Amino acid sequence: MSGHLAAVGFHVFEETVSDTTAQMVASRVEEAAFAEATASDASDEAGLIRIYTARAGELLRAEAKKLGVPSRWGSGGDAGVTATEAELTSSGMLVGDEPASGGESETSSDEEELSALQRLVQKLALRKAEQEEGGEGEPSGEAEEDLEPLLSSFDVAGVAEYIKSGKCGNIIFMAGAGISVSAGIPDFRTPGTGLYDNLQKYDLPHPTAVFELDYFQENPAPFYLLAKELYPGQYPPTPTHHFVRLLHEKGLLLRCFTQNIDSLEAAAGLPHERIVAAHGNFDSARCLKGHPADVHRVREHVDRGEVMRCESCDGCDALVKPDIVFFGENLPERFARLVAEDFPKCDLLIVAGTSLAVHPFAGLINHPGEDVPRMLVNREKVGEMDESTRAIAKLIGRGTGFDFGETNRRDALHLGDCDAGFEELARLLGWEDELKALVEKGRAQTPVKERPS
Repeated sequence: MSGHLAAVGFHVFEETVSDTTAQMVASRVEEAAFAEATASDASDEAGLIRIYTARAGELLRAEAKKLGVPSRWGSGGDAGVTATEAELTSSGMLVGDEPASGGESETSSDEEELSALQRLVQKLALRKAEQEEGGEGEPSGEAEEDLEPLLSSFDVAGVAEYIKSGKCGNIIFMAGAGISVSAGIPDFRTPGTGLYDNLQKYDLPHPTAVFELDYFQENPAPFYLLAKELYPGQYPPTPTHHFVRLLHEKGLLLRCFTQNIDSLEAAAGLPHERIVAAHGNFDSARCLKGHPADVHRVREHVDRGEVMRCESCDGCDALVKPDIVFFGENLPERFARLVAEDFPKCDLLIVAGTSLAVHPFAGLINHPGEDVPRMLVNREKVGEMDESTRAIAKLIGRGTGFDFGETNRRDALHLGDCDAGFEELARLLGWEDELKALVEKGRAQTPVKERPS
């Protein structure tokens, strides 16, 4: 569980929707409420958490209405802690508390108010944890400064030693666009070379419009042009992709969660059951009304640069697109289900080639347990929080991101190209020759596509 608000999502929707839907709702709400609180002009911790709690309630009620299910968060508009806690207590969501009085807050100081807010989110998480694991006791909230480091060094060498020690057998790999750059596929955000900087020829109102449903319905041609550029089969897997395959062959990989739509993980030989395409890919397609489409016919249209419409027998004629998740669409249900199943088992998290800017994928770094080592391989540091934001995140029970500072005890970092980082890791693990053989075979089967100048 990434944060205490996941427990709120469970209690609001548990009787009427699936666990995976509740988890997706909770993740969206948590990210939005946290972002709004930290971006506010509140000057103290109590004010920030009050904004977070109130905004979470509003968003959860909105989500419940959208799903057509009753929300037990309450319907009052009071942003204060007393009304919120009273609503939750009266609906049985808090355990062992005296019912709070309604109306105006009786809290006489910010310190007391902050404490009440902390108890609220902590007890929500406690009840969820007890139901899932039979655990008891309040979250301790104690600092972890005296705990021993989980890695001998916070770099590739430390991770190699950890893997060789036999302490891990359920590695989760999180992949972003940066792992595909050396294949010839540009990423999205790199200034000058990223896809978003090179979409001017499509005359878009803004770069991300190519992945927005409203714009696609208005003008699908730019997406079809971009799809021709990105379609699988034109690029070879990179050394990083082959390293993930090696993790699988060594019996160490639990799952690869990828943001990428290029399907290079499968092209490298990773079995489909080991891959979670969080943002979808070209492996399937359907029209905007939900009718499945023949992916071979879709590919023919993309190759010709022609927009495809539904060919179902009922004369639908709606626009067809590959099952790539556009902005505003829900992620595949399989993503949420396997997040819930896999991350409690994770004993090493590897994150590579991502800006960690898109949620809920970015929030996955907070899902492994506190005693699970993590490694970031990237050209720049991402996923960290500044000191004040980290403090607020701890108070509300939200994950606090990577920690590469003085208090770090589990986060390794390799700054540079992904391929170089994983080639070094393979060398330290004694897999260097195996990795080279896989890379050479992959390049022979799929030559690097010539890119226009």
